[in-house]
Amino acid sequence: MTVDNGLVITLFMLFATSLAIGYGFGVKAQRLPFSAEIAFSEQQWSFLRWWVKLALVTGVLLPIALCFQGWKQPSSLTFWGSYLLVVAVQLVSERIFSQWLVPSTVVPIGFCYTAFRLWQLLDGFTRLSLSPLALVGFVCVVLFWMANLVMLMTIAIPTVYKAQRLQE
Repeated sequence: MTVDNGLVITLFMLFATSLAIGYGFGVKAQRLPFSAEIAFSEQQWSFLRWWVKLALVTGVLLPIALCFQGWKQPSSLTFWGSYLLVVAVQLVSERIFSQWLVPSTVVPIGFCYTAFRLWQLLDGFTRLSLSPLALVGFVCVVLFWMANLVMLMTIAIPTVYKAQRLQE
């Protein structure tokens, strides 16, 4: 079963949504060691504004271009279509849950979706026929999401995790 299988994607989205809701209610009830707000420094906010623009280009626009490049290949359309669907659901989830529950909900949502996206990309790499130029674009997308996972673990998670701040 491939990652772009509708059942796999649906089950992942249900899992990520359940996790986000549980996180949001747990933080609101002060049952989890995370803060409701994201207390980034001005320097971190400046970095993140730049990072979000990079994410738009590398994580959304480049995959759209790769989808158009592989337009005549059904496997490419299926792969990039499922990739973009997952990106869209992530963005909608982050928007809704950060307003409805707590702003810091974007951190676990981003972490789960980035990990899933890397799994999608690994699966796609084994199944897609990529031209040399498309391969360069594909590698850029993979490297960005790997860097995003590192950014989440080094900047975002420590910012919302309360227990770490208590030890400092």
